[in-house]
Amino acid sequence: MTVQRYQIVSHRPMCFWSALDTEEWLKKKRPKLAFKYAHLFLKHHITGRVLVEITDDQLNEIGVEDFQDRQDLYVEIRKCKLFSDLDELMKLSKSPFCWYRPK
Repeated sequence: MTVQRYQIVSHRPMCFWSALDTEEWLKKKRPKLAFKYAHLFLKHHITGRVLVEITDDQLNEIGVEDFQDRQDLYVEIRKCKLFSDLDELMKLSKSPFCWYRPK
């Protein structure tokens, strides 16, 4: 079994992304889906804050009508949110003000 490693390259947490940041993320992670839907993300001003809360129904409402595309986007969004959250937790655990230190 191969373990996939994800490199966290975001210079700031996902919730602070602009719509342009979200578009760039989509182009980098899923170029084929970006070709089809990046303009919709910009048109509907899908920022990082919106992206982390978006649902399947909302993706459909903004124009992502293909079920498989919505599922692929949703999985990619969840993975990104997870790794963004993990990155923030790691930064916090290294802070001198952190009360918890992993062993």
